[in-house]
Amino acid sequence: MSADDVEVGPLILHASDSPEDVRRALRLSGEIIRDPACASEIHIVANHSAIPGILDVSQSQIPQGVTVHACATAMRGHRIGRQDVPACVDVVPSGIVFIAQQQSGDAWYIRL
Repeated sequence: MSADDVEVGPLILHASDSPEDVRRALRLSGEIIRDPACASEIHIVANHSAIPGILDVSQSQIPQGVTVHACATAMRGHRIGRQDVPACVDVVPSGIVFIAQQQSGDAWYIRL
């Protein structure tokens, strides 16, 4: 089987350790999504200590084919309300559950 025969699916970029991880995921996702051999779509998932990084995300930073998800559990822990989160960020009940659900399909995973 050659690299051309491999079907690519979604890729998860997990931002967990610092708010800078969200900015780094946005930069990297632009490079990755331009290569059709890497991923069909990208999910940036922010939780834990990285969650404050979602507050600065704007639609213009999100490449086509990329979705940014914020963990509601982590948001509560950081006292961040849904009203504080930009509309371009999808809030999921649990970031880790979202990641597990994606991986039970065909998603690849990279922790930043």
